[in-house]
Amino acid sequence: MFYKKIDLIVIMSIKDLYRLNRKDVLRAANVHARAFHNDPLVCLMYPNDEERKKLSPYLWKFLILDGLRYGEVYAPTSKLEGVAKWLPPKREHIGIWRAIRSGALTMVIKTAKQKDERRISIRKIEEITDYITDIHKKLVSEPHWYLASIGVDSDNQGKGFGSKLMKPMLERIEREGYLVYLETNHEGNIDLYKHLGFEVTDECLVPETNMKNWAMIKYPKS
Repeated sequence: MFYKKIDLIVIMSIKDLYRLNRKDVLRAANVHARAFHNDPLVCLMYPNDEERKKLSPYLWKFLILDGLRYGEVYAPTSKLEGVAKWLPPKREHIGIWRAIRSGALTMVIKTAKQKDERRISIRKIEEITDYITDIHKKLVSEPHWYLASIGVDSDNQGKGFGSKLMKPMLERIEREGYLVYLETNHEGNIDLYKHLGFEVTDECLVPETNMKNWAMIKYPKS
């Protein structure tokens, strides 16, 4: 009875959000591709604007599928004005076999076919993402929720969809007693996350890039 009551509270707290399923993967990947088109890390991976438009949806398809398999992925409504991927405690990090199961090989093959001479190698992409992941692991060793990605479609930005996507889950996680971790490469996002209760816990320049990485944590209230 106790657990059923908790589950009811959770459902009510996120009742206004749309939880994605497999039929939504391609649409969600395209939403993220548009929302993150100018993201510093995505631009490093796909330096050519046209190739980025064509190839980055394969990256997001892989990451959204991972979220559906191992976490929870939400949108404000079934129209997918924005998409947020949350990974639960003990499933915060993607290992090699998990990545393969979620379609990483297709993404890697497509990424390697870029023609732009500015492209970086798959190995270099791995080094960058491993560096960011290592920061995550060093800062938080206990089980926690990870806001792996959140993006609002370009036509819907500035309409409050980002906060709408985050607040119900943050309230739920607060009740569960876990902290929440996220990282951003956009300094302009920091104030929004601070407004929602996050603190900057690490700021660094990713080696051999011009990209900064901010790690942020929202601690549960004592």
